[in-house]
Amino acid sequence: MTAQYLLDQRVPACDLVTVGLAEPAEAPAPVPGRTGRKDEEPAQPTRLLLVEDDDAVREALCLALARQGYEVLGEGTGRAGLRSAYLQRPDLVLLDVMLPDIDGMEVLRRLRTVSDVPVIYLTARSDSIDVVVGLETGADDYIVKPCQPREINARIRRVLYRYRAAERRDGDVYDDGLLRLDSPQQQAWAVGVPLPLSRTEFRVLDRLVRRTGAVQHFGTLLEAGWGTASPGARDRVKFTVSRLRGKLDATPVGGGSIVSVRGMGYLYRSPTMPALPPSPKPATASTGYGHTHALHDGSRTQDRAEER
Repeated sequence: MTAQYLLDQRVPACDLVTVGLAEPAEAPAPVPGRTGRKDEEPAQPTRLLLVEDDDAVREALCLALARQGYEVLGEGTGRAGLRSAYLQRPDLVLLDVMLPDIDGMEVLRRLRTVSDVPVIYLTARSDSIDVVVGLETGADDYIVKPCQPREINARIRRVLYRYRAAERRDGDVYDDGLLRLDSPQQQAWAVGVPLPLSRTEFRVLDRLVRRTGAVQHFGTLLEAGWGTASPGARDRVKFTVSRLRGKLDATPVGGGSIVSVRGMGYLYRSPTMPALPPSPKPATASTGYGHTHALHDGSRTQDRAEER
């Protein structure tokens, strides 16, 4: 499936290589970012993928991060970065926004269709709107260049800790004060009142909620709800989200907590989370779930079409 996806993205077949997984000859020493229980296998090095088109910057960062104990893979283009992400399965990706072939946001969009790997943007653009758009398109953090290796290391540790804490919570009970989800039992409550959901609705909501604030691509939600990532089945997700919004509208959580991201998918925004900074363009009155203009201007028409 991965090979077919790469071919669909116009990666030349001669660039695809299949690699067998082998046991390491000896256990490496523990390094920052990856830990394990005493009864587990010895900790493996945290593998980073750095996608940066400036050769001097890429080499300097690779060297600095290697000195911090990370295993670092460096690529200079978006397509090469995608190929390494698919084949090498890094623990975290450091992604430059301005790349010579395809920009970093497009790289992340393609990556999110098949992977939830943590991504930190590296960019010289510090405008607040760029920061918001970057984070809401699926990035986990945003570092403005020039930056010090110590800052990058601190951000990496924080993002990895957050991801691994979320992984440890998977299968447990989620409770944010308003919404409570019991994943093993597939039962939901809103402010203590049972929320009647089908199994598919629960799985989609569970996926959205446990990645609060992060965009979940249509393919990811299809995989969570139906066990398939077929791109032709987006209508299933849209119909299920429409039903979920209707049921949440009858609770204090509200249907607007599921936000549409045009052309990508949806994200869950808990009513207790702070609102995004306002759009630079004046907002006009709208109906339905039109607050998604904070993510993408002009998306209201798309949102209303999806709700129907």
